[in-house]
Amino acid sequence: MQKWYLAHCRPREEERALQNLANQDIEAFYPYAEVKKRVRRKMVTRIEALFPGYIFVRADLGMTSSTTIGSTRGVRNLIRFGGGPCEVPDELVYDLMLHCDSDELRDKLSDVPRSGDTVRIEQGPFAGLEAIYQEADGETRAILLLTILQNAVPTSFANDEFTRLPKNP
Repeated sequence: MQKWYLAHCRPREEERALQNLANQDIEAFYPYAEVKKRVRRKMVTRIEALFPGYIFVRADLGMTSSTTIGSTRGVRNLIRFGGGPCEVPDELVYDLMLHCDSDELRDKLSDVPRSGDTVRIEQGPFAGLEAIYQEADGETRAILLLTILQNAVPTSFANDEFTRLPKNP
């Protein structure tokens, strides 16, 4: 009976492990999300692993040896608890597959604020103040709504001068 297991991969070789497992007709899943990040003051879109260094493998260990999976290029070994490999519930893996690249997950992982988010200014004369993110102002700047003397003033800041604050539940 096929079950899902967790495999530890060699550093930055998850894609290689997926390909080599597919060549052996072994199903594998590598959860990732496309997120926006600030890199050198610019907003870039990147694909990031949800669990770096790990993939989920679906196999029947009665038919396919755990040694075969562990010796696959890119795979370090199957994660074990006690004497045998750790089984991962099917529901968990399928739920990850459904939500892997969803907008909700993308927003949760992204450090880029959206319109209306509260940010804290980290540099310059307004350091320590909170503001409301309005919109991007080109690739390296953004417009923030800063309250000065009880008056909301739209002001342009460099992307590396502020950070998004976590939302309150």
